[in-house]
Amino acid sequence: MKKILFVFVTVLLILGWKAAQAEVANTQHDMFFMGKGTDPNICSYCHIPHQAVGDKIWSDWGNEAQLQNGPSSHIGNMCYTCHDGTATNIGQTTAFNTVLQQHKTSTGNDCDMCHTVHDNTNGEFIGVQATQSASTEAATYCETCHDATMHQGAQALGDHLAGAEHPYKDAGTLLDDSCNSCHQMHGAVNYTTSQLTNPILKIDNTDAAFCATCHADRVQNVTGGTKHPANLASAGSWGKVDCAFCHDPHQPSNPDYPHILSNANTDSGFCMTCHGATGTTSGPAIGAHTHPVLEGYTTVGLTPSGADIDDDGLNGPDYPNNTQSIVCESCHSPHIKGVAAKLVRISPAAGALCANCHSDK
Repeated sequence: MKKILFVFVTVLLILGWKAAQAEVANTQHDMFFMGKGTDPNICSYCHIPHQAVGDKIWSDWGNEAQLQNGPSSHIGNMCYTCHDGTATNIGQTTAFNTVLQQHKTSTGNDCDMCHTVHDNTNGEFIGVQATQSASTEAATYCETCHDATMHQGAQALGDHLAGAEHPYKDAGTLLDDSCNSCHQMHGAVNYTTSQLTNPILKIDNTDAAFCATCHADRVQNVTGGTKHPANLASAGSWGKVDCAFCHDPHQPSNPDYPHILSNANTDSGFCMTCHGATGTTSGPAIGAHTHPVLEGYTTVGLTPSGADIDDDGLNGPDYPNNTQSIVCESCHSPHIKGVAAKLVRISPAAGALCANCHSDK
């Protein structure tokens, strides 16, 4: 029985070795194929059966000192024995650059959380299986983990990128243009927020600077401009307001929360969280006596009713749950239609804004 068991285990080991060898052959991890050595046994460049380092029977062909002194731990340092410039420069300025941010890894994992050295089927030795995205109906690698059951903080691409009109609509390709239009798995900029210490963004988003690279028409650079004060060159009387204060780029596609708002803003309810009757520390007060809300209000030129606001000209009304009444946005446009200070739609000079509706006055 022992002899049969020994033969069985030996056969399994040989089959496993043959399979691993076949997966590595003719890839960038095949050192013989890449001309990095003269030994045709491609496994021997990384593994040796006796006097090896660690439980992966790691050879000393690479820079063995990096196993203990590399920038990573566990599998990462094994990868770094070659990816430190001794065998390849790939990853030196990104994956193994300790000054820049990398994708967070779970306990006991680093490179092997996403990569497998023995299988290049997906390219870039990615071992993560693509998952059908619920928000875009396309296969992505990120949502394999960032789904409803794990890492929910970024579980959905949301209507930030899923909208048909958006230039970065997810194409479902390897390293697709969905998450990767903003995030960088390796070598991301060293930027943090009070809510997240490792957002792995491509560009520093201090004062919404990254948002402004795509949405320059939605932010202003000086106090008193015609757009809501995000990305101010200098703080105004109410300080700087980042885009993220009102918007959540990971908000799932939800018709009740348009424009990736973190609040539905039905009938300007979100506006009122800062601009209440008495004011808050977040924004100036609108006063206790405000313009009356008129149910059944009919659109008058550039002062639309809440239910008729469509500033972006896309996908119908901007706030589908608004009533047919006067709301803050009937007179003000926080991003697009503002023409003067206070974000008004019509210049208030000579009473023009009031006269648009009250021509008889």
